[in-house]
Amino acid sequence: MPVVELKVDRNLVHSDFAGYKLTFDPVPVLRQEHEYEAYAVQPSSNQFSLLHTELFAQHNHLVADPWMRHCSYFFNNRHQLVQCNYDLQTGNARAQRVVLTVDYNDQGDEELHRPGDYNYTIVFVSERFCVICDGMTSYHLVDTGDRSRTGVQEWERITRSPVNNNSGNRGFALFDARLDVLQERKQISLVAGHVARRDAVGPDQTHVYYMDLTWARWTHSPTKNEWSYNICQRLETTGSLHYCAFEPRADSLVIASNHDVQTPEERRAADEAAAARLNSPDDHDGQLENGGPPSYSWSQTDDNVLICFNVPSTASAEEFDVSGSNTTVVVKHLDEVIFTEELYASVGDDLSAFKLAENGLELSLTKGGDSELATFACAGEDDVPEEEHPIQDPPLTIPNLQDPVEECDLISADEEIKMVRFNLTSGSITHTVFLGPPPLVLTTTLRPGFPAAFSTRQGVDASIWLQMYQPSRPDEWSVRHEGQLHAFGYVQASKDVRKFTVCSPDLDYVVICDPVRYLLIYFPSRSPADGLRRRNGPPVTLGKQNFITLDDAIEEILGITTANNVITILSNRELVRLQV
Repeated sequence: MPVVELKVDRNLVHSDFAGYKLTFDPVPVLRQEHEYEAYAVQPSSNQFSLLHTELFAQHNHLVADPWMRHCSYFFNNRHQLVQCNYDLQTGNARAQRVVLTVDYNDQGDEELHRPGDYNYTIVFVSERFCVICDGMTSYHLVDTGDRSRTGVQEWERITRSPVNNNSGNRGFALFDARLDVLQERKQISLVAGHVARRDAVGPDQTHVYYMDLTWARWTHSPTKNEWSYNICQRLETTGSLHYCAFEPRADSLVIASNHDVQTPEERRAADEAAAARLNSPDDHDGQLENGGPPSYSWSQTDDNVLICFNVPSTASAEEFDVSGSNTTVVVKHLDEVIFTEELYASVGDDLSAFKLAENGLELSLTKGGDSELATFACAGEDDVPEEEHPIQDPPLTIPNLQDPVEECDLISADEEIKMVRFNLTSGSITHTVFLGPPPLVLTTTLRPGFPAAFSTRQGVDASIWLQMYQPSRPDEWSVRHEGQLHAFGYVQASKDVRKFTVCSPDLDYVVICDPVRYLLIYFPSRSPADGLRRRNGPPVTLGKQNFITLDDAIEEILGITTANNVITILSNRELVRLQV
């Protein structure tokens, strides 16, 4: 399987960027109240997993039109889709208009959202079509007409299709949709997710939550003027979904997650293999292979250390031999080494004080020298209790812009994020990008009709990447370095409270938005820093940082969109526009 490398374009990286300077320049604010409050579904009591929390917490209720970035949409509590337009000529907001009302007469149960359903999700696939997932069971394909017209618009629903009746699931979120014209036929590809639960394999867990992805297509018949719907593929992952987007022509789906992405067949085969291993007898049950993970537990007093090893229940004391020195311990069972480790602190030379007990083989060691107050553990053990350290670790120093990002250093390498390209024709993963432990900084739409771009941390910067696809060579796939947000990786990692992170389509500014009323706006464009220079170096350049505090009346920020000079913020009662 080819591994795709993220190749940084050095022409986009500026080493003379020295950070951001706080500015107090005024930002004009336009406020517009809703006729009806914005609609937001809250998680039910059964939606408590990490996947549920991420799906609801990161949901953006305000959606920008990629073909008209100054125009945004949201659903109100009457299930009406509201258009919010900003006039570039006058610099004022136009009156909000209802362009579509979701009809529930054809839902079958004649009910609105139930506990366990998701919010509305919207994707504009062209200048004339958009796809709406109602958060329950259905897709709605809508003909919007010419959205650039300023007159009254009557949007028309063309067709409605169930996401996946065969799955028996209710509650879906639309992650991506794409319109392509293939052989003079319109084709709309869709991928939606449902957080499902299944029984776990193994004694550690009783059940597992996973993201069930349904890949489907609408195909238009020009002769009958009808849209046919069919399901192409289902995929699963137990990890967080950081990115999910089609490539051009939608022959492949690109997914980024911290766990593996599998088909249901692959997952069932893996579960059956795991169950077979658990049920099969093991001649070395309870033994520890040399070099494997330590299968032991330990406790200590001021004078002694007690280590308990997991051993076969049929073993006798005569079968074991314990040897070593005052800094190492070696345990053998029937001349086979089942444990060998180096100790943090020295102990006495007598290693004969061991016995078999109900919980395993117990080895008692006497602390030696100045080890009475020292934390005792094996040198390879990482989970030393924090309260047992007599000396506190030195505080983490704040690095400069040339040092690694703080948050990146604290993320476990076991949670490495991979981006994979799943090809529908081959039914398998064809390409992989290893993104590392840090989560993506943001995802954004830079140009209409293109797949969503994603941003990763590259040192202290944030790099913007875009999928590259050549129809003449479908087996080749890569990503291109599209832009650079100078020092923003360092900035974003230092913010503990953040709900939305978005940027303008021209990458002129980036916004970090908290859940309530604070916005941090960063302008990474290069500008001279009042003639400052490094010693024997080039002039210093700085970006600008604006700190915006919204009104106390805003209880929660539900959504945000960006245009090249306007930021639009959605709350439950009003719309706020910042002219930047």
